[in-house]
Amino acid sequence: MSDNLLLKGLKVIDAGSFIAGPVSTTILSDFGAEVIKIEPPKIGDSLRHLIERTKRVNPSAEEDYCWQLTSRNKKSLALDLGSEKGQEILHKLIKEADVFVTNMPQRIREKLKINSSDLLPLNERLIYGSLTGYGEKGPDSHRTAFDTMAWWARSGLMDIVRPSENSPPANPPIGMGDQPTGVALFASIMTALYRREKTGKGGEVHTSLMANGAWSNGSFIQAGLFGAQFPDRKEPSPLHPFGGRYKTKDNRYLILAIIDANKEWPKLLKALDIEYFNEDPRFSSFKKMNENFMILYEELEKIFIQYSLKEITEKLRFSEVTFGILSHSNDHSKDQQFIESEVLVKFDEGSFDEDFFTVNSPIFLENESKKIPTKAPKLGEHTKEILSSLGQDEEEIAQLKQDGIIDF
Repeated sequence: MSDNLLLKGLKVIDAGSFIAGPVSTTILSDFGAEVIKIEPPKIGDSLRHLIERTKRVNPSAEEDYCWQLTSRNKKSLALDLGSEKGQEILHKLIKEADVFVTNMPQRIREKLKINSSDLLPLNERLIYGSLTGYGEKGPDSHRTAFDTMAWWARSGLMDIVRPSENSPPANPPIGMGDQPTGVALFASIMTALYRREKTGKGGEVHTSLMANGAWSNGSFIQAGLFGAQFPDRKEPSPLHPFGGRYKTKDNRYLILAIIDANKEWPKLLKALDIEYFNEDPRFSSFKKMNENFMILYEELEKIFIQYSLKEITEKLRFSEVTFGILSHSNDHSKDQQFIESEVLVKFDEGSFDEDFFTVNSPIFLENESKKIPTKAPKLGEHTKEILSSLGQDEEEIAQLKQDGIIDF
């Protein structure tokens, strides 16, 4: 990592809230963009309060993990966009900015005068990034939404992951649909920046939670579009042993995904030292195995339960058998694959009292470094710095604070 970052010099205004919209600017900041996050004075972004308000159902920690993940590297400007003076400050920022991002509902955009029609005339090179629940047009375009409903439920994903039609719908973890949707908005912004290099003009780009949910469930939606008949799901479908989920002796799970059985099945038997399965008449051919697949599953369960997850992983790691491990969310700080492949990176030294990792954005360019992540800002932490850069003197800044226009 270095100071010579790809997007250094790019100025971004993040007027989003919660996760999906701000994720796009987090990725921009990872590559060196300066991101100014505008928040309401006194209360700040609603994401600051999400974990406290949902602590009954979400993990508890001393650090606000959602805020730190989504708001790292950013500068906080506590600014009342509903005021005339707040609008004046916003317009000054817009005239110098390259990108503006919001996922505010349409009625809020109209109230705060932050629609693309309000801001694009101020700067012809501005990229206006819009993220909505259900898209820019259509009967639901005005509705508010979270990823649970627009990405997860509306796309059909919530239904598909149920073991059967008789099972209740599952709830996704925080940000499950927001994070990939934010990546899509980042890609849209980068595409628009490329177009600007060719035309000199900015413009609006947009994506939605629903569109990204549909893309995530694209194969099954396409099946439905072609008139496919979906199997009866009154009861959970039994898994074939080649795609089984096997419990280990330490109460963890390993997952097989053997597609080319002619190549991988012999390698699995060799790795587990159970080549004697070939001598069992029930499993002597793939036809026999398919006829007796539940018995085969049970026999393999007896093998896997003899090992811990670590032991079975070491046995299969170089076997050329396709397998995976079912991780827990608190496993990853000790997972060398996550660390060495830089899926996890450490916060800047001094950000916290101890060394913490954060989840890296999932985009890597060869020979391009990313910013060492810095701690997410306190509310209004950079308000004075930003206003001073716009030419406001200390007296003016003090008056703005007294009037409730800004906070720091």
